Amino acid sequence: MARPALITRENLVPFLYRREPVSAATMAAALGVNRSTIVRALATLGKDLVVLGNTRNTRYALRRPVRNLGSGWPIYQMNESGRASLWAELEALQDRSWRIIWAGSPPAWAHHLSDAEGLWDGFPFFLGDIRPQGFLGRALAHKYARSLTLPENPIAWSDEDTLIFLQAAGVDLPGSLIVGDSCLAQANQQVLFPREGRILSRAAAASCYPELADTATSTLAGSSAGGEQPKFLTTLLNEDGTHHSVLVKFSPPPGQAAGQRYGDLLLCEYHAHQILANNSLAQPGCRLLDAGGRRFLEVPRFDRTPRGGRRGVISLAALHGSAIGAAHHDWPTKALELGDAGLMDAAGTATVRRLHAFGDLIGNTDMHPGNLAFWLEESIPFRPAPAYDMLPMLWAPGPQGEIIPRVFRPSLPLPAARTAWLEAYPMALAFWQNAAADPRLSPEFLNFAGQAMDTLGRLRQHVG
Repeated sequence: MARPALITRENLVPFLYRREPVSAATMAAALGVNRSTIVRALATLGKDLVVLGNTRNTRYALRRPVRNLGSGWPIYQMNESGRASLWAELEALQDRSWRIIWAGSPPAWAHHLSDAEGLWDGFPFFLGDIRPQGFLGRALAHKYARSLTLPENPIAWSDEDTLIFLQAAGVDLPGSLIVGDSCLAQANQQVLFPREGRILSRAAAASCYPELADTATSTLAGSSAGGEQPKFLTTLLNEDGTHHSVLVKFSPPPGQAAGQRYGDLLLCEYHAHQILANNSLAQPGCRLLDAGGRRFLEVPRFDRTPRGGRRGVISLAALHGSAIGAAHHDWPTKALELGDAGLMDAAGTATVRRLHAFGDLIGNTDMHPGNLAFWLEESIPFRPAPAYDMLPMLWAPGPQGEIIPRVFRPSLPLPAARTAWLEAYPMALAFWQNAAADPRLSPEFLNFAGQAMDTLGRLRQHVG
């Protein structure tokens, strides 16, 4: 096929769309013309053209419009006092790539995870991590999917779908980041004028929670299927007039076979949370309530402040996936790999080891990388955020609510993990002792607790 002697916009645009950012010399060689011809043709692209780098290292790319929303969006960050500032701008580029242009100095971790021009290998991890996930995410996606013309299941969303949601409905997502002016305006209104009808006094919570639970489960049928614990978000009024956001988990209604078991698990999660909070590993202030035949576990959100502010967080799944890549490793191994990449220090790794050992010693078989988070700050190393979702999931009902016999077999520590294991052991033993002493625990689970304490005793003797 003969190569065009004259390069026009019509020749160049399809060529650029099929490639990563490319230099003028590379384009000239591929299209069989001299570099000056390419430079003249590039000048015709106007605002669609993105120039990356300088001098002989300059590369060129095309902006990529997403639907009718343009190709660039501001990213704002809200601080702990509820004040927002421009953090960065997101650009959609050719070949389904993305670029971040920092409003100020890039965070210390940026050069570890993107190139010098701010190009990312895939959707930036700090935005992908706040896409709707889990029970609450599915409920949120269900609410907006039709109006935004998105699939109802957020698991099926592309990066473009996620962006469409974030800039249209990402007003109150985990962490501190907000995409687009519209969502920022709504978030600012929530800080300045909290909706009184949605703020509950602590005394009123017990009477309101059953109705909120019914509403949450009616939104998504089969709420406990696949291990997704049903939950809702609400805001509680503090005695000093401030308020704080809480996540509330709840058990199935009376009469369901799994109701008692989920009630036991929430009680166990309460005791685990208390133990971790007493050791500065979880956010203090969780509360357990029984009302309307259900059990409710109220957990303060550590990414929100009493002044309506926010704190940045990022999951281990997103951070490790961006820095290292997908791998089926446990928490400590992923933390060590992040340390090797210069993103975590020895103190952070030790904390992760301790949390993982505690989870293993209480039967938490659901320590996936989405269940561990880090503070998203400008500096490195990344520091572990408060622990959450720590409970003995070994005894959780099956996908259809069936009760399955389980055997508790925690692991002996490897030499490198021995110190963390010995630190976690008394916390785990205290957890089982506190659970066994709670009269709200069912006789069946009291038996599990007694057996678990015997098992921990044998392990401790073996470790020495």
